[in-house]
This record gives sequence, C-alpha cells and structure tokens, in this order.
Amino acid sequence: MIEGKSKFALLALLTSLCIFSAFIPIVTARDAFAPSWLKEGAYVKYIGGNGQASIFDVTDPRFEGINYMQPDQQFDIVYYSKVNFMWKCISVNATIAKMQITFDYVDDDDYTMSRSGEAFVDLYTRAVYNVEGVFLGTTHLWAPADPYDGQEITIWASDTETITIPASINEMTWTTTIQGKQDCFWVLGENIAINGQTNIRLSILYDLNTGLGVMSTFRWDPLLAAVGVRDCVFTQSGIDNPSVFSDTNIDLGPERSAINWQQILPYVALVSAIILVTAALIVKRMRKKNQ
Repeated sequence: MIEGKSKFALLALLTSLCIFSAFIPIVTARDAFAPSWLKEGAYVKYIGGNGQASIFDVTDPRFEGINYMQPDQQFDIVYYSKVNFMWKCISVNATIAKMQITFDYVDDDDYTMSRSGEAFVDLYTRAVYNVEGVFLGTTHLWAPADPYDGQEITIWASDTETITIPASINEMTWTTTIQGKQDCFWVLGENIAINGQTNIRLSILYDLNTGLGVMSTFRWDPLLAAVGVRDCVFTQSGIDNPSVFSDTNIDLGPERSAINWQQILPYVALVSAIILVTAALIVKRMRKKNQ
C-alpha cells in the first residue's frame, strides 16, 4: 500500500515539475544575435516634435569613422518643429543588412530639409558601417529580444572599448504601440563614456518580443551618423503621438495579456499536482476499505 502511494505521489510530482519548468524562462545570455524580423523591406519610423540636432558633413575627413563621437568636434546646430527618422532594410544576406536611412525635419521657418543615405549593419553584432565600409559604431535602435532581468546589453563595441548596460525587466514594464499594448524592457545608462565623449545618457524602452526600440529620445546612433547627424532630440509630440515610435511593418508579436499566464500557470500546475496526489490517496484508501 505504501509503495503504491509513493508511485502515485512521485508520478504526480514529476508531472507538476515538468509543467512548472515549461514556464520558467531559459536564460540565454547573448548579445550577438540575428533578428529574424530584419528582412528585405522591413522598416521603422520615428517622429519627434520641437528640438535640435547637431549635423555634420559626412565627406569631411574630420568626422571619418567614429570621430563624430569626439568631444572637441564642432557641429552645425539646426532647430526644428518636427522631425522624422526612418530606416529601411534594402537587402540582407547571411550576415549583413543594407539599410536606407532618411532624416527629415521642418525648421522654425517651416522649411523642410532632408538627409538620406545608406549604411550596412552586421546582423550579429549590430556594428554599423558606411558605404565605404568604415566602422561608425554599434546601433542601439534594437537589442537582443527576450533578455532576462540584469542581462548585459552591448550598446557599443569597438576595437578599444565595449560598453554594456543591464536590461531592466518586470511584469509591469509595457507600453502602448501602434500594434497595441506590448511587454517591454528598459536599458538605462547614466554618465556613459564612449570614444572620449563623456556624460552620455541612454534611456530606451524596447519591445520584449522583437527587441525593437519603441520609446526614447534617441539622442545619438551610428545609423543617424551615417547621414551626418551627431545627435538629436526626439521628444514626444502631443497627445495624438504619445510615442516617438510611429510606424513599422515588423510584427511586434501578440499583444500584452491582462493576465500574466507565465506567472499564474506554474502555481496552477502545483495545485493540480497536490489535487492529483490527494485523489490518488483517497482512491487507494477507498479500495482498501472495500477489500
């Protein structure tokens, strides 16, 4: 009798453990990854309101490569009432994506100006190169999807330095996007030093399922530098546009559920296992009485 109960209890316990483990996220610490959504034709558009940008001539040798990050550089400053920034994947192979970048802004005199160009992005490292193949930096417009809380996210990696910031994630981190409510994670960094430039601040909210940046001031990025923009400010532009993330054809995945099943189901499995064990013991006891 004892042996029979033990078998039932062990079976129920193993079943519950299997169910429970199915809902424990697998920790995969990785920065080098290839996003499955970065395909030919994929695009993302960001918008902003009143702000300013530091611009430079990409053909000027003073700004070659990552020299635009040097603190002693002199830039032209433009002020705008509206700004649009868009990147689009023109083509992609096993390791490199070719990108079209467009930066449009309307100045205080309602004059529209545009900068456009192309760049190449390594799918696995997010390293950005101009059309001549010169390294411009590491893009942080997207990051590894589904990180665990505290996972180090690489925001800059060159021959001389690598800068990482831990991801911050919990069940309450989400935002409303053009595809509905989406779970997100933060990457927040203060007083970052990159290539001699100090006191850089980074604050980006990423979509959890894809790793796409969905909300930020996006002050600087090598994809912007590819068209001669050192930094700019993407501010929220009114109630009708609560986020700088304005358009994309990339699927962000299922909308955030009001019920966090990942948290609830393990406990349901545990309760079910207890019920199974109890039922097994009751059945055994009833059989013994009937013998």
